[in-house]
Amino acid sequence: MRNNDPISEKARAVQWRMSNEKVRLSEEFRVIPGWAYVLSIVAVVAMEIFLPIARKHDAHPMPLPVLVLLMVFAGFVVAAVPLLIGYVNCDAKRRGMNRTLWTILVILIPNAIGYIIYFLVREPLVFVCPQCGNSVSARFNFCPKCKHNLRPACPECKHETSPTDRFCPYCAHDLAADRPAGGTPITPASPAPAS
Repeated sequence: MRNNDPISEKARAVQWRMSNEKVRLSEEFRVIPGWAYVLSIVAVVAMEIFLPIARKHDAHPMPLPVLVLLMVFAGFVVAAVPLLIGYVNCDAKRRGMNRTLWTILVILIPNAIGYIIYFLVREPLVFVCPQCGNSVSARFNFCPKCKHNLRPACPECKHETSPTDRFCPYCAHDLAADRPAGGTPITPASPAPAS
């Protein structure tokens, strides 16, 4: 019998997402909005102006090589924060999550813990039903609009099966006999294009 508690359901969704979501870094950078890039550049420029001024007013200024190293490292950190905030804001919307809530959480929870929590609990990408074109959560087994089977399961043991399986790998039930009359297997939905 399948375990349906929330923890195992979340683990199943994460496992399915990791095997089906094809993440390309270049596509993920396109998720970051323009305002985050502008804010990042402004923050870096402000920090690069502030550090040398603070160095002049210090009684014992740090050596120039240390200052340059500090400016490069601090510039990277200062640039990354607004970019990550912008990414979380747009990625949460793309995944059907509350974007305002997650943006506030990653800003207010210190030491990057908010980002870690977001990346651990974020929902899978929303998919498009191949039959009706309706947006469907990756957790759904059937489309709520047209009842299309998004993840075929064995009718005998109820374990998820691949559309290309002829027999259930868990109970050896003949899946080919249960396929539609056309003989074509039902395929899972493909990811929705990023908007």
